[in-house]
Amino acid sequence: LLYYPKAIITSEKMPTRGNYKDNYPVGAVVHFTAGRSLKGDSDALNTIRSGIANGYCYFCISNDGSVFQSFPLDKWGYHCGKSTWPSIGSNLSNKLVGIEVCCAGKLNTNNTSWFGETYTANQTRMVGASGNREAGNYHKYTPEQEASLIDLLVFLKKNNPEVFKIENILYHEDISPGRKNDPGGSISLNRDELQDKINTLWKQ
Repeated sequence: LLYYPKAIITSEKMPTRGNYKDNYPVGAVVHFTAGRSLKGDSDALNTIRSGIANGYCYFCISNDGSVFQSFPLDKWGYHCGKSTWPSIGSNLSNKLVGIEVCCAGKLNTNNTSWFGETYTANQTRMVGASGNREAGNYHKYTPEQEASLIDLLVFLKKNNPEVFKIENILYHEDISPGRKNDPGGSISLNRDELQDKINTLWKQ
């Protein structure tokens, strides 16, 4: 399948640059948008439109868990910039599919984003530094977003298990350390925990 069955397929298409080597991504990169999310699907659609304007391509998950797809899974597009991972190589957009989660990301100390939205205490998470994760206060993914992210990743594995590798489910902070801090504390699972969860679920 070239489209996630639960996705909302957008009429506006994000730009792709060519076919993956095996016509399918070998893994995925989890991002946060560092943008607005409180208006739900409209913020996700605006994220896609912004991505189109800037030449990017990715899945997008709104704060209610809706998954938007605007490209087929055999085509790659830019989403992670300068990046490297030992077992895959460098400039990884043409190997890994991007998944953007609508979320403000790292917050100021008063629970306010760089663009001025303020979040309640139960919408935020304070974390310490760990591996490539930056310490700080983060806007959390909603439970619906985490559930949709996990379901999408399980689909990506089940849909082409020979090509898509669970060990290649990575965080942007892993492949661009020092340059990117997503998803950081926005997600409740560290990378190893997420990989373990996908590994358990896809076999069921």
